[in-house]
Amino acid sequence: MSYKEVLDGSRITISISESEKMAGLGLSSAHLIDAMCETARHMLALGATITYGGDLRAHGFTRILYELVSRYRKDSNDQKSTASIVSFLAWPIFRNSDLNKLLELSEELEGTAEIKIISENGTILSLAEAVCEVSSPQYNWSSALTTMRTLMTDDSCARIVLGGKTDKFLGSMPGVAEEALLSLQSQKPLYLLGGFGGCSREILDLMDIDNPFGKSAPTWANADEFRKYRFDAFHNGLTDEENTALAITPHIDQAIILIIRGLMNLKYNLPLN
Repeated sequence: MSYKEVLDGSRITISISESEKMAGLGLSSAHLIDAMCETARHMLALGATITYGGDLRAHGFTRILYELVSRYRKDSNDQKSTASIVSFLAWPIFRNSDLNKLLELSEELEGTAEIKIISENGTILSLAEAVCEVSSPQYNWSSALTTMRTLMTDDSCARIVLGGKTDKFLGSMPGVAEEALLSLQSQKPLYLLGGFGGCSREILDLMDIDNPFGKSAPTWANADEFRKYRFDAFHNGLTDEENTALAITPHIDQAIILIIRGLMNLKYNLPLN
């Protein structure tokens, strides 16, 4: 049966990684995983395709998204199967992955999820194309990650950000921060959830957004890039009051309602009250 959901054709990026400081908020990685799954589930139910940039560890966020979408598989308008998850892999991540396992995973996910490799020169490759790509034995992690995140931003309609580690990162700044900054710079809709702590909360602190839990003093590389932004740069269909609620709520149900409200306001060009 062919049908069209309200977000059919939309690509929504989820930017997430574990935070080192969640315990201080009474949270664990299980809370973050649950928040991601609920967010992704609602976006999938509305017809969106989820895009995500990360590695393929056995119990990582990417694998969890794959398991989720296998239960919420959808059909496209022309009745052909369509990928509901698109996973972007930077070249160094691809080069450090087990090729046989990648090929097995790609075959297993055919029609449900898609793996896209970002080559050294910034070309988007299928897994089959990447296997045949000739490359130098060395690569720059920071540059490769920035290239992947830039292409992923260009490919998406909006970005949802939550959690995020703030140390031991390989890029020019924490991954969640760089992805949020790219959305701001490209004026793509951005939804920042600060109630789960981590880099997302620190970005909001840098923007001088209300924080009932006490403001942080981020020291990670290039943190000051965010100080010039306020809610009007989010372009997400929400009022300042609604963005403040999204920034502080620890309740994922409330956050999802706000995200959907913003997306619907944008889709139908509804005025903000």
